[in-house]
Amino acid sequence: MARWMLIIGAVLVVILIVGTILAFALATAKKQRAGQDPTTLVRLTRVIAIIWAGVAVIGALIALLTALLAPGVAITMPIREFWPQLPDTVQLDSDTVRRVSGGFTEVTLTVDGLDATSRVLWALSQAITWVIPGFVALFVAVTCSRLLSGATFAPVVAKMAVTTGTVVALGGVAAQVMGDIAGSMASTQLFGAKGGGWEGDFPGIDNVFDAWLPSANVLISFPIWPIAVGLAFAVLAAILRYGSRLQRDVKGLV
Repeated sequence: MARWMLIIGAVLVVILIVGTILAFALATAKKQRAGQDPTTLVRLTRVIAIIWAGVAVIGALIALLTALLAPGVAITMPIREFWPQLPDTVQLDSDTVRRVSGGFTEVTLTVDGLDATSRVLWALSQAITWVIPGFVALFVAVTCSRLLSGATFAPVVAKMAVTTGTVVALGGVAAQVMGDIAGSMASTQLFGAKGGGWEGDFPGIDNVFDAWLPSANVLISFPIWPIAVGLAFAVLAAILRYGSRLQRDVKGLV
């Protein structure tokens, strides 16, 4: 679940960036072609960005408090590749598609009794996942405000671009890593059984635990996309700084 939330967050970031670029491009084109005032489009983009940022803040608080305070925590955890084995006495009719190999490698479960460390790490990862697109939306709102005031290349926009890139890069990596650590710890706590037994015979099954119960696994991944997006914001900041210097030079010539 955490990985999918991060992917959704990345998609939202891309949409916001593309939307901002389109807003600037359309506004410029409209102004150049018809001499019309492009402020309506930019104002609309700013309003959407502000709403988006507000929703992100609320979502982050809800995700954080739910993971910390709810009796049961919905958490995604890795497991060793698993596929349930049926006894020989069980007949299953299926279509032409048959499983050849492979199985489940992660599960999303609501669990109770999770330790405090796992809860905190998972809560932080979920909150950061909401914060990232919200911070990008804030950058879009600030940029639109500067555009409306006629200060498109103001230094604050370039600084905001650097800050946003840093938040996306560090936050994206931190959210993924903390979520994976929390999930791995939860997997060990839930599926790391130290013993047990069963009664009766199940033809074709030698070990009930292996056949019907997943095994714990530890899996921590390091995402690349946040770093790539952070570098893109760094390039954008450099372009904005260059535009600011060019704008000052033009004013000096005039």
